[in-house]
Amino acid sequence: MLRKTEGELTQEFPVDPAQIALALAAKVTFDTGLLGGNTLLVRQDGVKKTIVEYRPPQKTGIFLDDAETALRVPLPGLVMIRVTASEKAPQYGVFAVKRRPENLDIPLFHAPIPNVFGSGAICWGTVQRVTDDALRGASLANDFAMLLGSPFGNHACSGKSRSHPQDIRAKLVALEAQKAKRYPVSDLIPVKKTLAHLLGEAT
Repeated sequence: MLRKTEGELTQEFPVDPAQIALALAAKVTFDTGLLGGNTLLVRQDGVKKTIVEYRPPQKTGIFLDDAETALRVPLPGLVMIRVTASEKAPQYGVFAVKRRPENLDIPLFHAPIPNVFGSGAICWGTVQRVTDDALRGASLANDFAMLLGSPFGNHACSGKSRSHPQDIRAKLVALEAQKAKRYPVSDLIPVKKTLAHLLGEAT
């Protein structure tokens, strides 16, 4: 109940607790700076929450549309950025990196997987999203699992590989055929932005 008193007149009326929490959250500011481990940064600015997470290079099962089995291919290090604000749908960015970020000036590259646009935004299609409970947390492990565990179609396939510029899927098939242990980072295409650019901290 909210109580307001003006002179000798006192009024009481019910207030939604969620509205109170939202009003209080709008005044909160928090920034971890660059962290160790896979979670690189957590930033809260009012109701806007930004999380940046690193996924080390590793072999990954990639399902292409209409394929019965997954390709087993090495992927380079990936960086995912998730921004949530109030009740809005989360916004994502996914990029490749040649090494684990040790500062925000690290150059970013196009993620060598389909369904990720040049801007880094994800074409989710009908893929199930993470739960509200996961969105409240500070880990993007579930977000990475949802993205990389989904079947990849023919969207946003070009401009991601020097050797296979027309279709990144052909590069992934070639890597499996070669039984490659690591993704060749020399094949990555730069996006001409750094992590600092995306977080609005570039000078």
